[in-house]
This record gives sequence, structure tokens and C-alpha cells, in this order.
Amino acid sequence: MSLFTRANAYAPLSPAQRALLKFLEGLLFTGVVAALPLVIDAFTQSRVDWGIVARAALAAFLSAIFMALLKYLRALGDPPLPTPPTP
Repeated sequence: MSLFTRANAYAPLSPAQRALLKFLEGLLFTGVVAALPLVIDAFTQSRVDWGIVARAALAAFLSAIFMALLKYLRALGDPPLPTPPTP
């Protein structure tokens, strides 16, 4: 069973697995938010400043890493989930 299938089924996940999911989610959302002003800038100017693009991408990536690290550290203190009853 894949990690995404287990998460969708609300199966117990380890702190590292929860942090990985948070990293992927954060990478997606911060990437979209960072890309919006760049796309608007690209349409309004004839030349794209790739330095700004690189800094925005780096900021999005670092934000996702920090959110995942915070999730991992918080998940370490969570009590273990009860196992579901077997029929």
C-alpha cells in the first residue's frame, strides 16, 4: 500500500511519513504562491529576471522544508494511534 493510499485511508503513519506528506503539500502550495507573481511579471514585462525567479523558488523550497521539519518535530510528541479492531 502506498503512502498516499494509507494517508487517504487514515491509516497510522510514522512521524517521518507525516512530515514527508507535509513537505510535499508545502512544496506544492508554496510553489504555486511563489509562481503567481512571477507569471504576472512575465506577462507584463518583455524580459524575465531569472535571479528573482531563483530566489522565489528557493524561498518556496525552504518554506516547505521548514513546515515539514516542524510537522516532524510535532509528530514525535503525538501519542501512538490505537490499532483498529479486527473483525
